Amino acid sequence: MAKKLKLSGMKKKNKAVIQEETGKIKVIVLKEEQVPDDQEKEVVERPKDYKFRFEPTKKYFTISVYAFCVIALAIIFKYALENIPSFTVGLKNFSIVIQPFIVAFFIAFIINPIVKALSERFYGNTLKIKKTKVCLALGIATAYIIIIALLVICFTYIIPQVTKSISELIQNSDDLYKQAEIWLIEFGEKFPMLDTEYIQDKIEASLPQLISFGTDFVKNVVPKILNVSISIAKIAFNILLSIAISIYMIYDKRMLSKNAARVIYAFVPKKKADSFLEVTRECGSIFTGFIVGKTIDSTIIGIICFILMSILKLPYAILISVIVGVTNMIPYFGPFIGAVPGVLLYLFISPIQALVFALMILALQQFDGWILGPKILGDSTGLTPLWVIFGITVGGAYGGVFGMFLGVPIVAVIAYLADILITGHLKKRNIEIR
Repeated sequence: MAKKLKLSGMKKKNKAVIQEETGKIKVIVLKEEQVPDDQEKEVVERPKDYKFRFEPTKKYFTISVYAFCVIALAIIFKYALENIPSFTVGLKNFSIVIQPFIVAFFIAFIINPIVKALSERFYGNTLKIKKTKVCLALGIATAYIIIIALLVICFTYIIPQVTKSISELIQNSDDLYKQAEIWLIEFGEKFPMLDTEYIQDKIEASLPQLISFGTDFVKNVVPKILNVSISIAKIAFNILLSIAISIYMIYDKRMLSKNAARVIYAFVPKKKADSFLEVTRECGSIFTGFIVGKTIDSTIIGIICFILMSILKLPYAILISVIVGVTNMIPYFGPFIGAVPGVLLYLFISPIQALVFALMILALQQFDGWILGPKILGDSTGLTPLWVIFGITVGGAYGGVFGMFLGVPIVAVIAYLADILITGHLKKRNIEIR
């Protein structure tokens, strides 16, 4: 039974109450006009000779608040322009202070779907735990334990193996170069119409620089990073602080959502507030659906790649599998980008191994594109291939590899917002385009 809504000290002209759901936060709209007993409006009849004088009203108060805000913002903007260096330093210091909260927000944003699935489906539906807070706490603990276990596995097994493979490549660079030179000479003899000397000259010019860069990185950069204990301590502290804050954010998610809804409904008309919250939820669903789904998809592809390379006895299996898994986060082009380093490496070792690896990656890409990807991701972005390529291109131009990954969900969110805006304007004009 629904609980009765108690309104102490208020006259109820109508007991009907409209209840609406905004996620899990209840937004209750009182349909009837209710006036407190001690604040009833009195009708005062003014005499005929009454002269107008200023009386403070809600309208004048609202205008005053708006005027004060505009003046205050103008003063802050003027001060910022006149003191750009100090203002920049202040913003930088403030960003450093709130950086753990920003990182925590992104961690909570990504982990929240996992926590929700564990708390509701596993602990709630499967294990039949009735207390919601207990399910949520168990879901948070399980999710973070799984993630920490995966990180421990990466740092204790995968990263050392990758580092070892890179070191072996650097040590065997001379042998690889000689094999590549022999292979190019033989290839040029078989196909004299191709200018293999140009390729050989380019390799001779770039290889010393590449070897020097790799050697300097291993010998100089890594020890310096390990020796700077203060920086590492600060980073570790910020990471632990961000993780702790993200746990509280997820646990208090309902309270944060409720307070955000209260602020929005307090200052925004109800229809606009409803639309704003609905659009925000949909944008968040698009973003998290793509990131979480693509992360799971790429992890599975990396593991399958490692298993296949181990079966085919291809060298540097862990290093190449990590590259393939990471680059697979980029839609369409990711598998091919990840295949390029492996194909080039195996060409220097054995052309047959390069061909086997290329065929394996092609089969793996087809499996991901037609079977695994659609099952995990579905149509999470709702974008056509043209817009996906546009997002990858623009994101890569401005943000590198990370931009290529985030470009797709960002374009998906922008496309969703643009569709809502255009559809609303067309409805106002009574126009339908088919």
